[in-house]
This record gives sequence, C-alpha cells and structure tokens, in this order.
Amino acid sequence: MKKTLRYLTLTGLVAATLLPFSAHGQGTLDFNTPWANDGITYFGLAPFNGFSFRLGTPPPHDGMAIIGAVGPAGYPHNGTPYVGFINTLGTAQLIVIAYTNAAERGESFLNGGPFGLVSVDLADPVAPSLSPVSITFNGFRVDNSLVTQTFTVGGGGSATFQNFLFSPDFGSGLVRVEIPSGAWAMDNLVFTVPEPSAPALLGLGLALWFARAAGWRRMRGNPASAGRSTGG
Repeated sequence: MKKTLRYLTLTGLVAATLLPFSAHGQGTLDFNTPWANDGITYFGLAPFNGFSFRLGTPPPHDGMAIIGAVGPAGYPHNGTPYVGFINTLGTAQLIVIAYTNAAERGESFLNGGPFGLVSVDLADPVAPSLSPVSITFNGFRVDNSLVTQTFTVGGGGSATFQNFLFSPDFGSGLVRVEIPSGAWAMDNLVFTVPEPSAPALLGLGLALWFARAAGWRRMRGNPASAGRSTGG
C-alpha cells in the first residue's frame, strides 16, 4: 500500500510539473539585416529572427522589399531598415508570415509553430502619403479559427511610422499570418513564442530525479527484509 501511495505521489509531482511547462518569450523583428543598410533589396522569400516571410501568390507578382536606413526619396524613413510592399499589378497578392525556419533552407511553407503578435510599426510605403492606407492582418490559429485586424495609416502628407497594438486575439496560438493589403511598410514587429519556463524546467528535473531514485530503491529491494529467515 505504501509503495502504491509513493508511486502516485511521484506521478502527481511529474504531472503537476508539466502543466505550467510553457511560458511566452518576447522578441522583435526589426529587419536590421546586415545586407540592407542602404538602398532597396527585393525578395520573395526571406528569414528574419526565426520567422519566414514569403509571397503567397503564384507569379506574376511583385516583390517585398527591404528599404535601408539610407534609402531613396519617396519612401518613409525612421533611421533603420524596414520591410515594405507595393502591389503594382492590380491583382490579388498576399504575404505569408510564419514561425518557421523554412526560408533559411529556401523552402516554401504555409504554417509554422505557434506564436503571437503584440505590436507593430506601420506606414504608407509612399512618402509623403497623400491618402490613408488600410493594412489588414489575418491570423490563422491552431484551432483553425480566423482573427483579423485592420490598421489605417498615412494621409495628410505624412512620412512617418505609427505604432499599433494587436488585439488579445492575436496574442498567442497563431500558426500563420497573411497580409492581403496592396501597400504597406512594417518595422519593429513584436512577437511572442512559447518557451519552457525556468521553474517548470527545475520542477521537471526534480520530479525525474525522485522518480529515478525510487526506481533504484525498488531494484535494491527492502533492506529491512534482507537476511530474514523463513525456516520452519
């Protein structure tokens, strides 16, 4: 009976440790790549800090662009590189973003690991901006549900970025985000990704140590019964 209770206690310890195993780490996609200090570089597939960006529309299509900190006139500038897109073809085009290293291998992708979005700096990719621009983010979640949010920037001759907060629906559980809007400039995309918490890792280590110790005791037997006579 005591062995059974001890086993149940260890099992409960392991289970309780695993429950809070995931926390959320936060990072920022600032697009400060060493190859984008000046001018403009076009791309259709690129990795950024563990995330991958790709054009989600078959050719013909336009390319995304990294606009350098020292770029040409006619673009907004905030002193650092950023990513932008302008649809010049008049056909539907979208950008796919996912938490995957597929782009590092030169591979296409759809979904990736779960992540969340916190905030982003947005601007009209044409400066000065003559009229407001709407930029939509469609988030596809692990449970196959869809969340969407639209931000409006520019207009009035502006040439600067504005900071926006995503709704709590974007906070976690996304497997990809699509941007169907035809014109946008983006910088400082703040994201969250699941990561093991330090207390959970410590608790799991202790639970496994106790479980192993209990196993060794069972293998060695009960010292109190060693040498006990069973003669008649």
